[in-house]
Amino acid sequence: MIRQFTKYGYSCIAQQQAIGTSKSVISVTGESDNKRSANVPDDCFLESIEFELSSIASTDTVTMFLARDSAGKNPLTSDQLAGATQTVTMSSAGGATTGGVVFTINKDYHFDSTTTNATSGTLYVVVKASDACDADSIRLNWRA
Repeated sequence: MIRQFTKYGYSCIAQQQAIGTSKSVISVTGESDNKRSANVPDDCFLESIEFELSSIASTDTVTMFLARDSAGKNPLTSDQLAGATQTVTMSSAGGATTGGVVFTINKDYHFDSTTTNATSGTLYVVVKASDACDADSIRLNWRA
């Protein structure tokens, strides 16, 4: 039986996060301050992830992968595959130091309660940049 998607949405970060040149782990979930966001469904299709960045330059790159756990030890995607590193697209409206990156994921996700440090409704972005910057927003787009 083919199952149709009946719910579309995104999950996001709670507040601006610093991204350094070493890997850091950032949780992505539903946020009460963002009424359109929702927790990551336990069974869904992860479509893409968007980063809105500041304090960034056009030559900078961002590398990331998604993990099931808050320690970043149980990856869902790889930071070694093509597309895991993106060059920043600069904003024409936000000034000379704002821009963003978008990563295509296209992967099924199923929550596994046996994974240590995993939380239902939350995924974790493990990210680093070629030069330190700030993530003003991170949106994980999904269908369920």
